[in-house]
Amino acid sequence: MSTYELPLLPAESGTARSASRVQGDSLPEGILAKNAMWFCRLRWAIIGILAVFGVAAFFPGVVHRVGFRPHPYWPFVIAGILVVSNLLYLTQQRRLTKLGSRSSAELNLWCQIILDLLLLTVVVHYVGSLETFLPFTYLFHIVLACIFFSRRKSLVVTIVASALYIGCVWSESAGIISPSSIWADLAPQKHFESAPWQTGTNVFSALAIWIVVWYLASHLSTAVRDMDRRLAETNRRLVLAHQEKARHMLRTTHELKAPFAAIHANVQLLLKGYCGDLSPQVREVAERISARCRRLAMEIQEMLQLTNLSSPETVPAAAGVLDLAPVIRWCVSQVLPLAKERGVAVECDVQPALTIAVEDHIKMLFGNLLSNAVMYSHANGKVVVRCRSGADGECVATIEDHGIGIPASKLPRVFDEYYRTEEAVHHNKESSGLGLAIVRQIAEKQRVRVTVFSALDAGTTFTLRFPPCPEAAAKKGREVSDGVLANDG
Repeated sequence: MSTYELPLLPAESGTARSASRVQGDSLPEGILAKNAMWFCRLRWAIIGILAVFGVAAFFPGVVHRVGFRPHPYWPFVIAGILVVSNLLYLTQQRRLTKLGSRSSAELNLWCQIILDLLLLTVVVHYVGSLETFLPFTYLFHIVLACIFFSRRKSLVVTIVASALYIGCVWSESAGIISPSSIWADLAPQKHFESAPWQTGTNVFSALAIWIVVWYLASHLSTAVRDMDRRLAETNRRLVLAHQEKARHMLRTTHELKAPFAAIHANVQLLLKGYCGDLSPQVREVAERISARCRRLAMEIQEMLQLTNLSSPETVPAAAGVLDLAPVIRWCVSQVLPLAKERGVAVECDVQPALTIAVEDHIKMLFGNLLSNAVMYSHANGKVVVRCRSGADGECVATIEDHGIGIPASKLPRVFDEYYRTEEAVHHNKESSGLGLAIVRQIAEKQRVRVTVFSALDAGTTFTLRFPPCPEAAAKKGREVSDGVLANDG
């Protein structure tokens, strides 16, 4: 048996939608905020490394054995500064995330980058400005700045990193600060005195590599952001075109609904003999017209439902506390004539289950699932509908049939508009392919989690999990409390 769960899109607020737009030459504010948090999480790993390095200094025998010089103090000082600053960044960033301020998110990142560069320069000094490859860790911030910011701003980060490194090496070579190294057998001061030209060559090579990396990374990042802007604009036009198509479909279906209803009504008058007796040939034609009108009327109704559900201009209906049991029973009563016509039995085993939802939407949801279950069941088959309220207040409903089933490879597509599997087309040629698309729209609006279990030619089960109702949870809590008190009594 194959399983597929319909993904629920995150409910977007106005702030979230504005945060997703690409603005200027930097990343969108939402991504900047997430990357600021990522910086903070990465910094905890660095704090751990510094702490381990500092603790190792209290075991000089082990440290000397591997060739290191013990450094008992500065790792703890740097780690402490990072801990305090990280907590401040996290607190500020959570507040900015709620406010949705772009300039503040960017300022937060700038503060993190500048402080990190300053502390990194101190670490480079103590580890060894020329004896190790640690100075190349400046590249992390240069590349990230190219990703986060515009080329001009990322160049500023590159210049600041270069200036700090040059200042560190110059201060050590000029004797302003005493050179240091983690290697126990090296004397950094002799290196500056014996090979000053080599020192300059090393520093110049490092800076040249940083500039080349900045140029390549900033060029690629700018190209990617330009592509993002073009894609965002194309997507905006596609959304507008889709909305216009939906409005046109809504107008067209409304205009078609009345003529087809009139044709169907007049055909019914003919079939019931109000206009005189019909010959067998005329009656056969009228019955075909009636069946065709009924099918088109149902398709128009589904198109109207889907358009109203997906249109952003539709005023959302107010949700309220809803008991699913009577709603499911009503939907079952509506589908019973179809089930009887196709020789399918429908069993209903539902218990009271409260949720927060729009009643009309839930009726459409169960109506489409039940009619699908009946339509795609085998003759003399059975459809079972169950509904329960879980221990956590979550309502769970299942609709199980023993019909044709859905192939595993096609499960993810069954909720697409107008999509029908070959097996479904062969079994029932009258379906519009919109029923499960309506189910998807309602599930997204009502936050209903839909899971499909299916096996080819064995049947399909739809499991619906509705959000819990606070009133139901409170009532259940009171019942549990009363039961505990009764037992204590």
